[in-house]
Amino acid sequence: MRIRKLREDDIGNIVAMIHDVMGPDDAKKALQDIRISLDKHIYKFEEFYVLEVDSEIVAAGGFWSLKYDPDIARLDWFVVPRKHQRRGFGRMLMKHIVSRAKMLKLRLILAETSDGQQYKAAREFLMKNSFKKAAVIKNYWNDGSSAVYFIRRLKK
Repeated sequence: MRIRKLREDDIGNIVAMIHDVMGPDDAKKALQDIRISLDKHIYKFEEFYVLEVDSEIVAAGGFWSLKYDPDIARLDWFVVPRKHQRRGFGRMLMKHIVSRAKMLKLRLILAETSDGQQYKAAREFLMKNSFKKAAVIKNYWNDGSSAVYFIRRLKK
């Protein structure tokens, strides 16, 4: 088992995982976002990781910040394939991401999801990993669901 940085040849696998867990619309958005994430000059920082077991990606995700953000990271396309959920892989990758964010001396990590039923596991996962619900924007997504924002403070 190892955690390593994203490689360009990982993108297809990660997009397929997102398609499986979140659906085709999110997979299309993720493909665009992850390709952009390989272009480092638009971010203050961007780090994306995969957790592999026997050369199979069992979790993926990262965080980024735009140049003007004051020590805030945004969680980026965090996903664990359905067949690997509830085995601790997501928790391991989140621990790594939080550790990296602390090394960068960030104040908090912001996570965005939906209040849709298919995202219930994601919301529960965030709360189990010390994220607190911070805001809801009603009717935010095209399907009429709300955007739900969580934060995890890293500094007091």
